Amino acid sequence: QRQFDVAVDYYNKALKIYEDAGDLYSAADEYHHLGRVAEEQRQFDVAVDYYNKALKIYEDAGDLYSAAGEYHHLGMVAQKQRQFDVAVYYYQKTYKVFEQFRDWRKASQTLGKWGRVLEAQENYAEALQIYIHALAIEIKHHKVWIGHYINELARMLKQLGERQFQAIWCEARGEECAGEFREAIWTARDRLETES
Repeated sequence: QRQFDVAVDYYNKALKIYEDAGDLYSAADEYHHLGRVAEEQRQFDVAVDYYNKALKIYEDAGDLYSAAGEYHHLGMVAQKQRQFDVAVYYYQKTYKVFEQFRDWRKASQTLGKWGRVLEAQENYAEALQIYIHALAIEIKHHKVWIGHYINELARMLKQLGERQFQAIWCEARGEECAGEFREAIWTARDRLETES
């Protein structure tokens, strides 16, 4: 309901209860929620502080999976602040953990955000490699965001041109982009060109 002050008050009450009980692990959850509220209010330094408090608890506990959630949010804050190298650093860390835990939905989602950061830096060749990898995950494991990645790939095709797109695709996949994927990507590219 965007009643941020009320939310912060409740999270702080819960945080105090957990800290008084010595339950730091549960306190990490409240730090995360406080970070989300601060991020929603574009209080990025405050959000980063809360995410880092949660992150330290998870890392100290050896809970890499939960730590990856904090890396992800730190990456999103950095992306919103246009601190692209910082965002890429956190998305790389996030991806490695989700890949290790075989959480393909979150791995794919992280690659999507990482690709968008590379695009914002006009690093289209690297973004294309990331999107190709994300599409491969979707095809093999998740099958939910295939259409989304077709559109991401279409944008890269438009930026790089067919020759460079195919060269990068060949390097990543071992063969040219062909068949139904080529048709879908090229169709999406053509739609982008008529919309602009």
